[in-house]
Amino acid sequence: MGEVIKLEPRMAKFEEFWKLYPRKIGKHLARAKWEKITNGGLSTRTLDRDSGSYMEITLQATPDEIIEGARRYRDSQIDRRTYRLIDDGKFICHPATWLNQGRWDDEA
Repeated sequence: MGEVIKLEPRMAKFEEFWKLYPRKIGKHLARAKWEKITNGGLSTRTLDRDSGSYMEITLQATPDEIIEGARRYRDSQIDRRTYRLIDDGKFICHPATWLNQGRWDDEA
């Protein structure tokens, strides 16, 4: 029988996030962002389109906050009539980008 590998709780939560996130691309980068955000914070730069300059931001959240935000985001991408992804999911944000922008705090 194979060896059972037990994940650290925070990384097990990442796998929970990954399973529910509607676009599976760039897992290694998303995992690195997750690790920083949930373990002390991630300092990053983001473009402020209004001014054309970059803003320094620090992102920090618990795994459960991110998962709940990802659940809301996933649900907002589903067409309620067909139960399929809107536009076949082509406008769904990459998971690493979604994390890097702190999108778990978005309303939808």
